[in-house]
Amino acid sequence: MSIQKNILGLFKSNKDSEITDFNTSSENDNRFFYYDQVKKEAEELRKEIETLKEINLSTFEDLENLVQPLIRKGTKIDLKKQIDPPKNTQLKSHFRGQPYFEEGEEWVRSKSGRHMDFIFQIFNNEELPLPQNIKLLQFYYDWEESPSDTGDDGWFVKIYETLNTDKIISIDKPAELGTTEYCEVAFTPINSLPDWEGISLCDSNISKLSRILNTERPWENYDKVIEKLSGELHGLSQLGGYPKWVQGEETPQNEKGENMKLLFQIDSEEDAELMWGDCGLVYVFYDEDTKQIEFSLQCY
Repeated sequence: MSIQKNILGLFKSNKDSEITDFNTSSENDNRFFYYDQVKKEAEELRKEIETLKEINLSTFEDLENLVQPLIRKGTKIDLKKQIDPPKNTQLKSHFRGQPYFEEGEEWVRSKSGRHMDFIFQIFNNEELPLPQNIKLLQFYYDWEESPSDTGDDGWFVKIYETLNTDKIISIDKPAELGTTEYCEVAFTPINSLPDWEGISLCDSNISKLSRILNTERPWENYDKVIEKLSGELHGLSQLGGYPKWVQGEETPQNEKGENMKLLFQIDSEEDAELMWGDCGLVYVFYDEDTKQIEFSLQCY
């Protein structure tokens, strides 16, 4: 659909409801209000068109060229349940099972003193998009507390910047946490792009051009670009890249007011018996300079 047709469409929708009969002053006011709103939207659209024309942006190909530089390398995490876990899993990347511990450590507890459930651990290597200072990443969660925000008690991201494998110890899982299935993990590199909720944080021209190309459903063309460049439209468990929000954009900022980068995102995973609310996702962000960590949970 051309840009000109989109503008005409705004006026056509108004013309179809032209003011022809005024039964009450209230109806009159409502119709004039609607007409005024349509004119304002058309005027805003005209201004956006003129702005984009100045920098020669008007087509789907232009939209694709705007989006492509935003690609971040991420890693998709695939889980596979194992009935008979291998030995010495403490030195492997996995979900559930036995976490890595060193001498002097104890099983992680919440601030209330309750043991937290071990969710996963991932050993860093040069193929993963994790900060270089992180050698081992672990995540724990308290299901009774069910935290959903950084300020809530009951979540813990444990980062090892050095590993002393000669001091490794085994700590039995607390009995009150029950048993869960051990899951191996496989890593797949992906091209990650912001979802529609977060694109305005990266480049406002992308959302403007998307709106001009399709005023009624502006996200559709952007989704087509994502599918072409990355193939991923929905939430998944991943390291790095951009978050796929369930309930709307909530990217936290660091102390300098800059948007933080996603450390990991974990989907509800049936094989690992993980259900974040109603089929939700967990998001953790990390600032390499200050070591600031932010946590969020969104569900349907």
